[in-house]
Order: sequence, then structure tokens, then C-alpha cells
Amino acid sequence: MTLDEFTHILEVYGSDAEQWPGAQREACLHFTKVNAQAKAMLASYQQLDANLNAIAPPSFPGLEQRVLSQSLPSRQSGFLDSIISWLLPATDSWSNLWRPLTAACLPLVFGIVVGNFYSFGITIEDDGFQYWDDELLMLSFNEYSGEQ
Repeated sequence: MTLDEFTHILEVYGSDAEQWPGAQREACLHFTKVNAQAKAMLASYQQLDANLNAIAPPSFPGLEQRVLSQSLPSRQSGFLDSIISWLLPATDSWSNLWRPLTAACLPLVFGIVVGNFYSFGITIEDDGFQYWDDELLMLSFNEYSGEQ
């Protein structure tokens, strides 16, 4: 046991030996008997604990009743809550069926609009006339005389 370890135990668990961890309790008690600094530190922490226990907490008469009788502030609904309440209204009416259907169609409409305005590197070119030269060259090698 070192002085730093003993100081850590005092700071974390206090000066009461019953509160110390069971595995280190015997080592700490033996360390206070052997080491004078540890004995002085233990006395100092015991005095500090006694002083802190002597302080009486202030009384607040009626505090519990005042806290319980307070009204809660109004709940602020967030953006996501507003969207969900708009999509799924509390009333079960057929007239509100258009809201979720509209929300379901929005990605489809967005895809159509984006697909019409942007090509994303895909180009449609009429390549029909590009190969005419090759076709005419191949036809020129054929013999079309009547003899075969």
C-alpha cells in the first residue's frame, strides 16, 4: 500500500473503515498503524467528516408542495412531430387520406423531375449514321456481277 493509494481510498470512500473496499480494508488499517503520514491523514479526514456531518441542512417549509403545485410549461412540438401529426391526423376521416398518399407519391414525382432535367452522364445520341461508312466499304468488296 502506498500513500497515494491510501489517499485515493480516503477521497473516494471517506474516513469510515467500514465503507472501504473489503479487499483493501485490512491493508489500509495496517498501513495507518505503520505509517505516521497515513495516520495523520486519516485523522484529518475524520475531522473533516465530523465537521461536514455537524452542518445541518437548511429546512425549506412547503417546498415540496410548491414544486408539486407548479404547472408544467406547454410542450413545444418539434418539426418531426408536426410532420407526423400532419401525415397521420387523430381523426379517422376519409377526407384526410390524401395526406399520406401525397407523401408517398413525393419521391416518385421527385425522381421523375430529376430524371427529366438531368442526364447524369447518360447521353442519347443517334449513332445510326456513324456506321454507314463501314457498311459502304464492306459492300464495295462484294462482287455483284451475275456470275457466281
